[in-house]
Amino acid sequence: MPSISFLGTGSGFPQADRFFASSLLLLEGKHLLIDAGEPCVHSLRDRGTLIRDLDAVLITHGHVDHIGGLPALLQGAMLLERMKPLEIVLPEEMIAPIRAWISAIYLTEEGLGFPLVWLAWQNRESQMLADGSISVSPFSNRHLERCYRSLSGADAALPCNAYSLEITAGDFRALFSGDLSSAHDLVELVSTPTNVLVCELSHVSKNELAGVLREANLNALCLIHLSQDVADDREELHGKMEELLPLISDIFIPEDGEILDF
Repeated sequence: MPSISFLGTGSGFPQADRFFASSLLLLEGKHLLIDAGEPCVHSLRDRGTLIRDLDAVLITHGHVDHIGGLPALLQGAMLLERMKPLEIVLPEEMIAPIRAWISAIYLTEEGLGFPLVWLAWQNRESQMLADGSISVSPFSNRHLERCYRSLSGADAALPCNAYSLEITAGDFRALFSGDLSSAHDLVELVSTPTNVLVCELSHVSKNELAGVLREANLNALCLIHLSQDVADDREELHGKMEELLPLISDIFIPEDGEILDF
């Protein structure tokens, strides 16, 4: 039975009751960690042997609230004597800097005790993960161009990729928005019947999102990564989204630690 465990549902703004972005998808008996916001290692440790058994880490983009917990996760796996290889899939331009970061804090890959398999997203090209039983396809968006280049004046030639993810196995299809530049980044993805969309609501408005999802063939919508203006009254947000999206059977605003079964 597929399930999603919401390890961290907060936005990039520090909150006392919400950890940074991290979700655990159980599919075909495999465990995929989508983003590694801190303190994901503690949340995984609370779930038995998952640090040793985790099959892959999927990073949507390089903002710190989506990747800041990765070194602690690797250190925890080392201390718990993990031996199983760990696939880490992320934007290509991040691989060398992340490996250098890990080395700089004395987590040499040779000393971890288990192999790391670094894989790069290629836009719209499927990665077969977890022994080939799960397909993951990345769809690029301009979130980082909007949040990084335009605000910092960074070199326009510098790669800065952010992705939404389509994850499928058999008849089950899940979408993870990552961080978006616009709700319209989801138009193509939601044009196909989908079991669940896990969607951020920090960088798009509820009305913009509802406009894109109004005709979507979508069984469940999970709203995470809420902006401060909507996070303060989740009950009001839930009621408004149900009003705007009457065709979606289930709309959830999960708490950290909540598990959704399918």
